[in-house]
Amino acid sequence: MSPQVTVLMPVYNGLAYLRPAIESVLSQTFTDFEFLIVDDASTDESVECIRSYTDSRIKLVRNEANLGQSGSLNKGLELARGSYIARLDQDDVCLPERLRKQVEFLDCQPDVAIVSTWEYTIDSQGRKVRTWRSQLKNYGEFLGALLVAKCPVWHPSVMFRKKAVTDLGGYDASYAPADDFHLWSQLAISRCNAAFVPEFLVSQRVHGARQSVNQAAVQLEHTQRSHNELISSFCSSGEARLVAMLLRIEEEFWSQCPSKARLRDVLHALNGMLTNARSTLGLTPEEFSTLRGVVHRRLGFGVSVGRTIESFPTVLFYPVFFILSPLLIPKVRPFFSRLYSNLSQIRYPVRLVQSGVARLVKPKTE
Repeated sequence: MSPQVTVLMPVYNGLAYLRPAIESVLSQTFTDFEFLIVDDASTDESVECIRSYTDSRIKLVRNEANLGQSGSLNKGLELARGSYIARLDQDDVCLPERLRKQVEFLDCQPDVAIVSTWEYTIDSQGRKVRTWRSQLKNYGEFLGALLVAKCPVWHPSVMFRKKAVTDLGGYDASYAPADDFHLWSQLAISRCNAAFVPEFLVSQRVHGARQSVNQAAVQLEHTQRSHNELISSFCSSGEARLVAMLLRIEEEFWSQCPSKARLRDVLHALNGMLTNARSTLGLTPEEFSTLRGVVHRRLGFGVSVGRTIESFPTVLFYPVFFILSPLLIPKVRPFFSRLYSNLSQIRYPVRLVQSGVARLVKPKTE
């Protein structure tokens, strides 16, 4: 009889946190799972570490050549026997109730294809340095987050229905390491919904060797490419690129949109994109209201009333527009982003400083 859940974990070189990750899965209160570990041609002692466990639920698969994360995940999806797939990275930790709470959620919510959880951020010593909370009210909020180029669910803590992902062909390696954002976008276009279990059930470890640190520039580039394609699927006009830039609140937008007339065209295209998304995906009135709310909270009230104030003379239009949409003022968003990040970490200030110092101070080599 097949297990209900497959816990899927790719493994690469890096032994430091592998045992805590494995043991956090084996300690789950929910037991009807297989633990599929895909070793991506590691050259350290990762395989020996995995083989030291005798739990029959562990299934080790070894890649003869390096396939990367997307390739390893797709290989795991092909071999997985569970109808639900729980993701885990080799440096993160599941809390004991994670699988049980997510399975119960998906069992009770057949319209939801992906469920994430709240997360702790921990440092190299396992100390909490930040908390992450989120919620998705409905499908409109899931889609809306993607339209403003945010990842609406967090890959380290997701559990998803296997069929929903395999029907789309799995992960697309050409978008790595932003293949998760691309996958969520494809699922959203397919009318799949997502949600959160509002409990802390995963600890995501932050350290200097993480992929998101080492490949940050490539990740940003591929996220933008995927986002541009998502916007183009609903924005048929020639303004799709500028609409995408506006939704990402990029500084370069204003050099590409130097006049009130151009801004007016972009705002009209943005409104048309939302309308097209509503009709194409069959959004309910509540979902569409939530979707618009996500976009307008992101860009500010000036965008939502732009068509009303477009008749204002330029000397009056821009002050009113920026007062209502202050994050669109050049240089303002980066400041508030840093401020928000710092405020989010203030709960664990001492641990945050200790973690930062540990990352900066490297041992001397002889």
